[in-house]
Amino acid sequence: MELGYRELGIMQYSSSQLSTVAPSCRGGSQARGRYLARWLILLLIPGTAADAADTGLLLDKVAMAYGGVERLAETTVWQQYGTTVSAMHPQPGEVRRAFRYPDRLRIEINYEEGSSELRILSGAVAWNKGKQAAEGMYSALLLQAARLGLPNTLIDHRNRLRDTGIMTGRNGDSLRSLELVFHGNLRLQVGIDPETGRILESRSFMQTGQGHAMEFAASYDDFRMVEGRLFAFRETLYMMGKQSGQTLLERIELAEQLPEELFDGTSPARPGPGQHIARQ
Repeated sequence: MELGYRELGIMQYSSSQLSTVAPSCRGGSQARGRYLARWLILLLIPGTAADAADTGLLLDKVAMAYGGVERLAETTVWQQYGTTVSAMHPQPGEVRRAFRYPDRLRIEINYEEGSSELRILSGAVAWNKGKQAAEGMYSALLLQAARLGLPNTLIDHRNRLRDTGIMTGRNGDSLRSLELVFHGNLRLQVGIDPETGRILESRSFMQTGQGHAMEFAASYDDFRMVEGRLFAFRETLYMMGKQSGQTLLERIELAEQLPEELFDGTSPARPGPGQHIARQ
């Protein structure tokens, strides 16, 4: 039985999903009129009270902020290049990510002190340092894939979202909060700026038993457009409320497809410094 992020059914936008997210793209003049009317309400009524009444309206705004629903559907595969600092390592590292929405992820990090990491998620299985990952690492990679897949992760599962009202961001901002539970015990909470539609924070929770949970969080800024799709180029990471690292992206390359071998943890072996497979 296949488990994991794939159980959410996030693969591609169907025609029914597109019509739900943006009726202006699919229907006739009446549908376009209703869609425009909703947007006029969103633009003219300030504050978060109006947003709280309609999660769908908020998701429409998020989609528009990130390039529009059609562009989001077209841009689901990419590679990211940058540097990362971690509380677990004395020196920064060069990071490469290869991602295919929703559940294919490869993370390679080469630290300046000489150590390296390779973590891979491929649907129902995951690998860490060349070995099949334990359940905890698998769950952590599922959560990371869900975060990287934002905002598609929210849009594709609007019927499973829970509107949790207002959350206070790390900068004291009042953010709209949406929550998605998946894979049994994994929970993703997202903080959205109600004015811009940008996702400024995410908080991921993994149950560890006896009512306890591990919390992994991220704040996002330095937003830039890449070929008509919005990305955050800076991620500040937190674990259990304390800052644990930061990733600064230098460039993002969109792709139509990536080789399946990138997401096969059985081959090849962990790369050495300067030999990132994601570059090839």
